[in-house]
Amino acid sequence: MATKKYTCPPQSATGAGTFSDDLVGLQLVAGGGLTQGNFDFTSSVNEKTNRTFNTGTFSEPINLNLLGIESINQSKTIVENNFKVYPNFDLTQVTNFTMYGSMVKRMSASITTIISYFPAALEATFMGTNYITGPTANNILFSDVNNETSFDLDLSRLRNPFDIDFTVNSTRNLLLKEIQVSSLRDMKVEYTKYSLYYKGIGYNVVGIVPTTSLTSGTLKLYVNGNPFLGATFTNDDLVIRPNDLEVNKVFNENLDEVENFLLNRNVSPKYTATFKIPKEAEDGSYYIQNSNISWPLYGAWNIDIITKSFETYITSINDISESFDLYRTNLVSRFLTTGAFKEFDTPDQKVEKVLQIYGKSFDDVKKYITALSYMTSVNYNVSNDIPSQLLKNLAQTLGWNINISPISETELLTSVFGTTNNNASVYPGVSQQQTPDELNYQYYRNLVLNSAFLFKSKGTRKSIEILLRLIGAPEALVEFNEYVYLADQKINLSQFDTQFSQISGGTYVQQIPILEAGNIFSIFGYPYTGFTTTGDIQDVNITIDEYPMDEYGYPTTPTNSESYFFQMGSGWFEQTPQHRAPENVDLTNSVFVGNNPNYQTVLLPYSYGQEYLNRYRKFPFMDLGYTLRETIDNNKSWVDNEVGIRTNLDGNFNARYYVSDERLVLNVKNVDLFLNPAQGIAYDIWYMSRQYNYPIPDEGLNYVTPTPCDPKPYSPYPSRGGVDWTEINPQPKRKTFFEFAQTFWLNTINVRNRQYSSNGKTGGYPTLESIFWRYLQSNETIGIPNDNFSYKTMMEYVNGLGDYWIRLVEQMVPATTIWNTGVRFENSIFHRQKFVWRRQEGCQLIKIPCKPCSITSNLFSPDCPLEIVECPIYPWTNHPTITNFNGVLGQLMTNYLDENGYILNDCDFNGMTSEWFVDLQIDNITVVKYPFFNGIGYSSPIYSVPTGTTYNDGLLTALESLKDYGYDYYLTTTDTVVLSNQVCSVSEQGVNFRLNIGINFNILCN
Repeated sequence: MATKKYTCPPQSATGAGTFSDDLVGLQLVAGGGLTQGNFDFTSSVNEKTNRTFNTGTFSEPINLNLLGIESINQSKTIVENNFKVYPNFDLTQVTNFTMYGSMVKRMSASITTIISYFPAALEATFMGTNYITGPTANNILFSDVNNETSFDLDLSRLRNPFDIDFTVNSTRNLLLKEIQVSSLRDMKVEYTKYSLYYKGIGYNVVGIVPTTSLTSGTLKLYVNGNPFLGATFTNDDLVIRPNDLEVNKVFNENLDEVENFLLNRNVSPKYTATFKIPKEAEDGSYYIQNSNISWPLYGAWNIDIITKSFETYITSINDISESFDLYRTNLVSRFLTTGAFKEFDTPDQKVEKVLQIYGKSFDDVKKYITALSYMTSVNYNVSNDIPSQLLKNLAQTLGWNINISPISETELLTSVFGTTNNNASVYPGVSQQQTPDELNYQYYRNLVLNSAFLFKSKGTRKSIEILLRLIGAPEALVEFNEYVYLADQKINLSQFDTQFSQISGGTYVQQIPILEAGNIFSIFGYPYTGFTTTGDIQDVNITIDEYPMDEYGYPTTPTNSESYFFQMGSGWFEQTPQHRAPENVDLTNSVFVGNNPNYQTVLLPYSYGQEYLNRYRKFPFMDLGYTLRETIDNNKSWVDNEVGIRTNLDGNFNARYYVSDERLVLNVKNVDLFLNPAQGIAYDIWYMSRQYNYPIPDEGLNYVTPTPCDPKPYSPYPSRGGVDWTEINPQPKRKTFFEFAQTFWLNTINVRNRQYSSNGKTGGYPTLESIFWRYLQSNETIGIPNDNFSYKTMMEYVNGLGDYWIRLVEQMVPATTIWNTGVRFENSIFHRQKFVWRRQEGCQLIKIPCKPCSITSNLFSPDCPLEIVECPIYPWTNHPTITNFNGVLGQLMTNYLDENGYILNDCDFNGMTSEWFVDLQIDNITVVKYPFFNGIGYSSPIYSVPTGTTYNDGLLTALESLKDYGYDYYLTTTDTVVLSNQVCSVSEQGVNFRLNIGINFNILCN
């Protein structure tokens, strides 16, 4: 058998002798040249996809200076203390850190460390240490050029318990101290880390003139800004201390857990330690008693280390520590070693000291061992749970996207230790301001702890509302709405059949108007070209099932295909690889001629599902279609016979709209989720009106509280019987915010009043703007403070939230939902623009070049004033004892029995029949009489009297008939109907309109 050998890797330039020699064919022949039989050369088409995605903004190049770090050693220290993974300990339990060692010794060492490294301050007070009053700062001078203020401090009046050294020999003085202290005590060198705190505001120290003494003379300082506003001296208290960033660095880097336990800043009053001490009750049982011990202050900032209050403090700490050492702590010396060690101890207790060293080492190891048992725990408060640095990893493990954050800081130090000058916390009950990193960790804590509920409720309104509350978005600003589309009416089937028959043969002829060449005529000397039509023939392969209409003419779902499906067309607030519209050919940049065509595509603009709805609006190859109206429906769940005015105000499932037939409602998956500053203004006015009956009284805007001296006070607002003949009564106390926002302005805008207000830009409605003005002036007018919601404050708030909340909420929204989101900037309802109506001028001759002509008619159309009348739609509106149709029927039968002398037992009420009808009269002449219900019996709630829905349907049918007589109508939210004229009245006195509810009944009586 012959053996064929191959060389690997191939050495020959032709590829001969390799294992792939015959896979495709000989690419190269001996001597060079391509084998034309193996390849077919054609012209190439270059395909290019054009995309424009938003990748965000890139940061500037990062270096130590931009991060606010002075040296590499400082950066290593920050990483060591803040970015390595450390457990979170419960600082409220001191025994977490002291168990094997002595608590007395641990507390003694911790207090010494606190005294050495506490970020001390210089304090100048009006009452000096010698109890003599005087100015706290003299020779104050502000420089406009440098934006700096210089001032002198009298050293004899300064409180400096920690011996902050600002003399010329400060560095040497600190080196000679027996106990090492914080470098911040050398103010001559570290003055840039200090700030002046005056009236709650911090001003950075930018210069110092060192002194020769700590107790006599003056100290001159220079600070940024103008804190004293031109004064040459001040008697107010001054505090010069390390800024907040340096204070946080001291507490994070120089003080350990026990020292932070003693100086707990997350309680009020600050620097309070809580010891849980077991006590024995009278019956012999034990209970835990909390003992709070606060380190006293010496002035506004410094802790006390020189007065008797400090002696009392350390005595209390020592007594509690000794009691702990007797029964719980100091285990190595008290419990885990033999007593012989102490019997033969040296006079200076060397053995005891060694045991304490062992105990301290065991405590340092034990706290990490204990922390391992809490590595899978997460708490709202930082205590005995997973390290904060791992919260993001845990959130990612649970399925959250962690590439978003509510905190964005440019400087590393600011992110870790907070801003420079805060001086106070924005959170009540907590003395320190949280740093951005701490806020970010708290964000992930809330997210992880609520993940179980959020993922179970994913795709529902509740999950999104909880996320918005979690990030702090106020309910007043959140505009979260789902939508449906309402079709105007069903399609005329005869017209549809006629037009469909014209295209059912496979072609469609569209008549297009064009200019008719040769047909030229003139009018008054001007030449014009006539028009004719031409037919555009198109091939049609559409079937009747592809039309969105059922057999009765109502909207329905057409047949889906690859090119047409439910709510085709995407929508998002930006184009991203995850959210993008379909591709389309870029006709501008593409090249389709030549040997090298260039085919380019772009993304279509977002349509938000309108491509699907366009077939409903315009049937293909027809002149038919539905007129669709978008409306809010957050309920999306109705009984099929629930027609008329659909209202749901339960929770946030709000809806309020009118529909005559369930089949005219098109359900869509469009959702709007916005932060709307304008809505926040309307919400605050509604809430304030509910709480204080101001600025919109529940009795109506025209209501003014009468007084004994003025029983009928004047009101500037319109009222019934006046020229406007309207009453503005939005009733905020009786409506939810959704109902109030949807309806109150309809009642406020008066179409009969054409007055408008102008701010130099646009016109507005005076009544609406007056409500907003009364809201702004509430504190000055009636002494009720408002939340001061304005466009500026609201927009600053929503801009401060950023857009991270959108990407967070996105994880709870189903992928098929078409939702629009972001911040919606619009005028509030109180600043609606009003069209400036111009009064029609009287008859006048307009000179135009025309030929004389004659006409037998009015030269100008008549100017008819709009006349309206408002009537209640229910017959019991003005009757105090009747509230429903049962009462109406009962009152009718009572009157009938009284007028005819019958008593109740004389008549057979069970056999009674009744006919209910709507009677509309104009000038006492019945123009519409429409029966809407036939009743049987007297007391049956279903068969004897009509329901509200039955009556509303009958009333609407009767009112529609008025349009034949030249009248129009609309229903209000206060259960009234407003009628208006569409034609001129025959008489200047107008017409009288009457709405009656009639009942014809048959009853057998003895």
